[in-house]
Amino acid sequence: MHNFKTNNSSQTIELASDVGLVSDDVKLIFQVVNFAIVCEIIDVFGTVTNIINIIVFVKLGFSDPVNVSLLGLAISDLGCLVTLIWHNICFNPLFNELDLPFDPIDVQTLYLTAGWPHVTFTRITAWITAFITFERCLCIALPLKVKNIITPKRVVIVIVCLFIVLITSVSPIYQVNRIGPKFSPKRNKTVIGLLFTEDREEVEAISFAVNNVFVSFSAFFVVIVCTVTLVVKLRSKTKWRKETASAGKSDNLSTRDQKVTKMVTMISTLFIVCFIPVSVVFIGMIVEPEFSVDGQYRNLFFILCSFGYILESTNSALNILIYYEMSSKYRTVFNQTFRRKCGSPVKDTEASSDP
Repeated sequence: MHNFKTNNSSQTIELASDVGLVSDDVKLIFQVVNFAIVCEIIDVFGTVTNIINIIVFVKLGFSDPVNVSLLGLAISDLGCLVTLIWHNICFNPLFNELDLPFDPIDVQTLYLTAGWPHVTFTRITAWITAFITFERCLCIALPLKVKNIITPKRVVIVIVCLFIVLITSVSPIYQVNRIGPKFSPKRNKTVIGLLFTEDREEVEAISFAVNNVFVSFSAFFVVIVCTVTLVVKLRSKTKWRKETASAGKSDNLSTRDQKVTKMVTMISTLFIVCFIPVSVVFIGMIVEPEFSVDGQYRNLFFILCSFGYILESTNSALNILIYYEMSSKYRTVFNQTFRRKCGSPVKDTEASSDP
C-alpha cells in the first residue's frame, strides 16, 4: 500500500516571493484571456467539429484505410479538446472563487483530471499523424504494393495499439498521485485535493522523459521527415507530369492518391506549425530546471504553455476545414447529414477518384 501525503506545492507557489521574469498580475491576465476565453472558445468549437468528423467518417465507412486513420485522429483530437475544456474551467478565476468542495487548481494543475489526460491524447494525435504521413510516403514509394501492405484491418490494429500503449505509458502517474481529502489553509477547511507518495518526483521525472521527450519528439521527427518527403515528391511528380504530358506517359500514383497525399500534407503541416512552440517549451524545461510549473520562472512557463495550448487546440479544431475543402466525398456526406437542403447523393465517379 502507498503512503499518500497531502500536496502543498500550490501553497508553496503562492507563498514564494521570487516569481522570475513575470509578475503574478501579468500571469493572471494571460490566465483569464488565454485559458478562460480564447482557448475555451476554440475548444468548444473544436469539440463540435470533431464530433461532426466522427459522424462523417463513420458514414463514409471503413473500407478505405485513410478513413480509418482519420477517424482515429478525430477521436484523439476530441479527447484533447474535452480535457482542455475542463482544464480551462479550473483556471477560470471566477470558478476558483466559488466555495467548492475541492481545490480546482490543485486537482487539475498536477494533471490528474485534465493535464495528463490531455498530454496523453496529444501524444496519440501526434503518433496517428505520424502514421498517416508515413502511410502516404509508402504510397508514393510503393504505389502498386501499398494496398496490400496498408489494409483497413491493419490500420485499425495500429490505431487501437497507439491508444492502448500511450494511455498505459502515463499509468504510473496515477500510482503515485491520488485525489482525496486534505486540509486547505486558504479555506481553513478540508477539501478534495491532491495526495502523493514519497517517490512521486522520481516517477514523474521518468514519465516526463518518456511522454514529453521521447514519445513527443520522436513523433514530431517522423511527421517532419515524412511531410518534407511528401512535399518534395509531390513537386517532383508535378514537374514530371508536365514534362511528359505531351508524350502520353503517366506515373503509377493515381489521381485519388495524389489528392489524398495533398490533404495529408496539409494536415501534417498544420500539426507541425501548431506543435513547434510546445516543443520549444519542453526543450526549455530540459535546459533550465527552474523553467517549470513550480520553478523560479513558473509564471513565464505558465504564459508560454497557455499559448501552446491555444495552438494545440487550433490543430485539433481546424482539420474539418481541410477535409471539407479537399475531399468531395467528405463534403458530400457532410452536406447530406448537416445541410440536407444543399446535399446531393455521392456519385460513383467521386468515390473512385477523390478521398
